Amino acid sequence: MTSVVLLVSFLVCLLTTGTADAGYQYCIVGAGPAGLQLAQLMKAASSSYAVLERSPIAGSFFQSYPRHGKLISINKRWVDSRNTEYAMRHDWNSLLTEGSEPLLFRSYSQELFPPKEAMVAYLNDYWRVNNLNVHFNTTVIDVTRSTDGNGFRVSTRHASGSKKIYKCEVIVMATGLPNLRPGEFPGHEYTVGYDSVSLNRSDFDGKRLLIIGKGNSGFETAQHVYGQTRLTHLVGRQPVRFAWSTHYVGDLRAVNNELLDTYQLKSLDGLFEFDSVNIIKNARGELCLVNDDEEKLKSPDSTWDTDSRQYCYDLAVRATGFVWDSRPTAKLNVTSVFRGKYPRVGNNFESVDAPGIYFAGAGVHSLDFRQSAGGFVHGFRYTARALQRLLRVKHQGERWPAALVDRPLVGLLDALVRRINEGSGTYQMLSFLGDIVLLNRDRTAFTLLEEVPVRLLNSLPQVTGHPADGPVLVFVFEYGRNFSGPRADTFHEDRASCEIHNAHQCNFLHPVIYQYDRLPSDSADSRAKDGGKSGLPKPDRLLHLMEDFYTNFRQGQQLLPLAAFLEAAVIAQPAAALSVEHCSLRALLAGQWPQYCCQDLQKSPKSTGTNAFSGVLSCWSA
Repeated sequence: MTSVVLLVSFLVCLLTTGTADAGYQYCIVGAGPAGLQLAQLMKAASSSYAVLERSPIAGSFFQSYPRHGKLISINKRWVDSRNTEYAMRHDWNSLLTEGSEPLLFRSYSQELFPPKEAMVAYLNDYWRVNNLNVHFNTTVIDVTRSTDGNGFRVSTRHASGSKKIYKCEVIVMATGLPNLRPGEFPGHEYTVGYDSVSLNRSDFDGKRLLIIGKGNSGFETAQHVYGQTRLTHLVGRQPVRFAWSTHYVGDLRAVNNELLDTYQLKSLDGLFEFDSVNIIKNARGELCLVNDDEEKLKSPDSTWDTDSRQYCYDLAVRATGFVWDSRPTAKLNVTSVFRGKYPRVGNNFESVDAPGIYFAGAGVHSLDFRQSAGGFVHGFRYTARALQRLLRVKHQGERWPAALVDRPLVGLLDALVRRINEGSGTYQMLSFLGDIVLLNRDRTAFTLLEEVPVRLLNSLPQVTGHPADGPVLVFVFEYGRNFSGPRADTFHEDRASCEIHNAHQCNFLHPVIYQYDRLPSDSADSRAKDGGKSGLPKPDRLLHLMEDFYTNFRQGQQLLPLAAFLEAAVIAQPAAALSVEHCSLRALLAGQWPQYCCQDLQKSPKSTGTNAFSGVLSCWSA
């Protein structure tokens, strides 16, 4: 009897004080899209991992948000190509799948802007179909370093009340931006948060509504109710940023901006700027917006003049955005950037404050904020893959996946044309992820590394495991220098007027090739201001390919300059324009290279891989 009592006491002690797990190499916190993406890639690579998720389902964020139900991520189900990689350029919701058949979001909704419920269904099917190791109902309380200095201890609490400690070599925080930015202005207690604003339109009948925040959440709220209100005003510190002007998908999207019509067409709705928001409640119960220096802050029941009464409302909604959750890593003193919105991370996605703690998903969007799509599924599915590859190099002694080709000119042209026209990671993560070509010292072969964070170029051998002892080429997509900005006119008459001879002046998204005679150092000189929009070091040579309305860069006006540029890079002398033109046009028209264009081959192969032009690249005798 005594032994039974002791056993029961021991079990109770384990449940209350925490059991120790066998341990994993990688612990991923969060089973949202970024966490699931990373888990699938790790499973395909046979890595030891576990995903810790506090909710009973995957993607629980999308049960609540967007508040009014409509995603702003494009679900383009039909494109002009059967190529899956190309189709992902226009699929903003599907996750990547390695080692098995892809599960595509287009089967879950026919809407261009799908309902949030479709995302929840998709993510949970993605988890089930891929049989990912997700520990649901597991809340991470805190993360601390192991006492022996090897890895971390993750303290968790299960929904049942039991506690458990996970031992992890590496932590990846993939919790996104789950928390609303707290009210940080006088009178915030009178406002309603975006998370709890009523979805019943009739609650706004005849009301004067103030929305604090002029981003997509604020405009989404306005669009839901502006047909019921007496007037709807949106206020913020800065003028609204339109996505069509900035080319940043996180700025105001047209799908949410109907209120601009009633503003500009004089129907009482509007938006304006305030340096700082202060809200007081007057004797009539109105919520009034006032300046810092107004005496009314001290005496809210005083007599109001006509001008001040124009800024009084019946309801005020706070829609000032989301921030990351710093609580699990608080003991490691992980700091923030962008007014607390994101954790501070390096270009390898690792915390600058706590080595061994990495971030994935929207949490690393500080690296490409207002530049690329890293804060959204169609962007961070690629940065998650880049992170997984970096981790395999650093912690498992592997190399970044690469293709080694010993046909430098023909093979390089073929590979780059294919990637320029099909690659989805460089297209979605423009100016941030690039394809890097490493030519060997005698320029007889090259190695192609796909979708590398280009800001890691200076440390490429260390982060990829590949030596770089010869010339280096970097391919990225970029917009024109002056074609993106809050006040940019992107619809002007000459917006698409560049030609082959001035492709560097093209406005729309187009390929850019940087060439370095040797891997650049991390010196101040190498990071000259004219290095381009990608923040790359100043190149020795630079090529802009002409933009195309259909993003089809297989035409002669793109192919010929690219072939000439690559010929000069490989042969290290000016290209012979006539022979390049002849070879390229013959390949373009016939789908085959003449024998004299294959001078780097000892014999003509019957099939040497995928051809950018016709499907099979082969050499033939002219």
